[in-house]
Amino acid sequence: MKNYFLLLILSSLSLNAQYCVFFDFKAENPEMVVSTITKAMNTDWAKSIEGTKSLFAYLPNGTTASTHSLQFCFPNEEAFEKAFMSYGQSMDVQLLFDERLPEYSIDVSQSINTPVWYNGEDWAEDNVFMLYQMEVTNPSAYLKEFKSFSMKMAKKLGYEENSFGLAFPIVGKNADFSHFAWIGSPDIKTALSNSKKMLTDPLYANFSGKVSGIRKVVNTVMSVRVMDF
Repeated sequence: MKNYFLLLILSSLSLNAQYCVFFDFKAENPEMVVSTITKAMNTDWAKSIEGTKSLFAYLPNGTTASTHSLQFCFPNEEAFEKAFMSYGQSMDVQLLFDERLPEYSIDVSQSINTPVWYNGEDWAEDNVFMLYQMEVTNPSAYLKEFKSFSMKMAKKLGYEENSFGLAFPIVGKNADFSHFAWIGSPDIKTALSNSKKMLTDPLYANFSGKVSGIRKVVNTVMSVRVMDF
């Protein structure tokens, strides 16, 4: 557990953060996983972290084996370094993450992610996220089209104040995708309703046509906030 938890600490997706780690895992005993993570978040080490700490569930999880994602968010390099370097000084949190958590879960992937472009003041105001994992071959061209489409779609469907944007893993790149887009919503019903409207809108058809040669969607996931620490 030690090696991939050290990757986890590297960051997570807060719009006020420039580094975001997704620690994705399959929970074989969800109750014990939540209990173990909660204990770890109550240690002095976790309380001193300058950033957000959240647990998400993938409902459903698409083609990934992950059922949950523990995410740490840092506003800058200094905040991450402080958390990373102090981890080894906390025997309590090492015991919980390196020995206890693997008893109830299976590690799937870890990645350090950073936003390319985003809208919204704070992603923490949203509780449900639609994630679109993609392989993009021309990032600059895709970003141009994505930004234009996203702003128009958000205004049309009325979620201009929500968080949405484009990000990519800078460490721990997934073999299947290079970038992912997200759209935040306050709840599941809003996320599903807006997704249905978006996918059947002419704006989406036009956007898809423009990026069909440089983008391939490989997986879609609905990520639901379980708890913040």
